[in-house]
Amino acid sequence: MSDRRTHTIVLAPPAARVAAGGSTAFEVSRFTEALLFIDVTAVSGASPTLELEAQNGPAADEAVFVHTRSAQITSIGKTLMKLANFGPWLRLVWSVDGEEASFTFEAKLTLKT
Repeated sequence: MSDRRTHTIVLAPPAARVAAGGSTAFEVSRFTEALLFIDVTAVSGASPTLELEAQNGPAADEAVFVHTRSAQITSIGKTLMKLANFGPWLRLVWSVDGEEASFTFEAKLTLKT
């Protein structure tokens, strides 16, 4: 039996967000797969939408290649994104759209060897 190791990183702490943003790029080369947990706890505004992208790159300042996009989020709930075959650096970016739209959410990444 192999001894798989995990490591969890908070990419976006719980907070209300009204605009585009992103996390710091994290070095993840020793891991082979990951689960991205997104927990939306509040939504307001007219026609609010939240979209998230896991981005990769060969270096911290080059982590701008789209790896995986979430489906458009429009309401409170939990979303899981499965990631595999990613490069050495990973970050999360998000965009909030809609009239006076606001999303309160957090995002955690659990990496696995």
